[in-house]
Amino acid sequence: MFVIRLERIYAVTMFKVSMFRVEKPCGTGPYAEEEDHPMLAHMYLSHGDEDHPEPADDTLLNGIGADEVCGFPTLDALEDWFAGYEDPLAELGYEIVIYSLPVSSVRYGHQQAVFVRDHAVPVKTWSLV
Repeated sequence: MFVIRLERIYAVTMFKVSMFRVEKPCGTGPYAEEEDHPMLAHMYLSHGDEDHPEPADDTLLNGIGADEVCGFPTLDALEDWFAGYEDPLAELGYEIVIYSLPVSSVRYGHQQAVFVRDHAVPVKTWSLV
């Protein structure tokens, strides 16, 4: 039993995960500043609710650090979060960036996660549409 526990600890400290994030090529996410687009104006008003809690309102995250950015552990979670807003986000230059990073650099919330951007390596970029 003790050996298995050590192996699990070792695996967790060495384990890398993927994070999915919507951002512009410069790295800015859609909530960093409000974009002038009618559909995104609706997104800014509707997000922050129970289904789209801000990191400060998520009891598992309790906020976001200055060195952290928001992302999602799965593509499905990202798609659920931004459902209906893919086209206007793409029109404004946003893409899906997939990052690889140590699991120790991620904090998981109820719907989204936050991660240390400096510990993340971009591995792939996809179009939102």
